Formats: sequence, structure tokens, C-alpha cells
Amino acid sequence: MSKSFRWVHILLEIIGGLALVAGLGWLAFYFLFIVPMSHFSDGNCSPDTEQRLVNAPDGGAHNFKSFRRTCGQYNFFFAYLSTGNPNKGYEYEPILELKNVGPGAATAVWEGPNRITVTYPKSAEVVDAYAKSFGIDIVLRPE
Repeated sequence: MSKSFRWVHILLEIIGGLALVAGLGWLAFYFLFIVPMSHFSDGNCSPDTEQRLVNAPDGGAHNFKSFRRTCGQYNFFFAYLSTGNPNKGYEYEPILELKNVGPGAATAVWEGPNRITVTYPKSAEVVDAYAKSFGIDIVLRPE
């Protein structure tokens, strides 16, 4: 074997070894991070349904919006309270997130100028909820 052929052979072995290590690293990443998250929302959420925008009964500064969203195998109900901030992306603050809620099973209503009451089935899981936000009490009523 000539000297130049030996160097080419060694270089190809190094490139092959690096490709093998990179491929194994990619497979490990795929099975550790991508596969476990494939059953989460993963961008396959349905468009929001049951959207409601409800103003305070006394014409107060706040309103709230609620909607339902299906992501993969999970059904969510969200409620957001207006912040009074006109800057895009800061108009609303989340006040409630419910998981495993069927269509029409959860409702949110104003009960006076400073109270929002959310009614939902006992089978639903409360993922996140606030008791008070911007001086508005949030009351949860599982049924």
C-alpha cells in the first residue's frame, strides 16, 4: 500500500467513526426526548372551541374569556382575565386550566362585579388555578 492510500484509509475510518457516534447520539436523543413527548400536544391541537368573551356585569374594567381546546388525547378548558394592558400578548392573564373536560362540561360566569365562578365536572383535573387576580375572586365549583 502506498503512503497516500494509507492516509486516505485512516481518514475514511475516522469519518466513519464520527458518523457512527453522531448517528447513535441522534438515536439516543430521539428516544429520550422526541418519542416520550409524541403523545403530548405536539402541535396537534384542535382550533379553540366554545369561545366566550364576557364583560363584567357592572361594566367594570375587566372581562374574561374562556375556551376549550383538544390536544392529542387530552381536552382542556381555559379561562383568562383581562389585564387592562393594551400591549399585544399582555391583554389577558390565565386564571384557570382544567384537563379532561368534555364539550360543554365547564362554564364560567360572573357572579357580581368582583367574582367569577367556574363550574366543572368532578372528574376534571385542575391543572392551574388562581384564587384572586386583579381584585377578582375566582371560585371553583366541581359538580
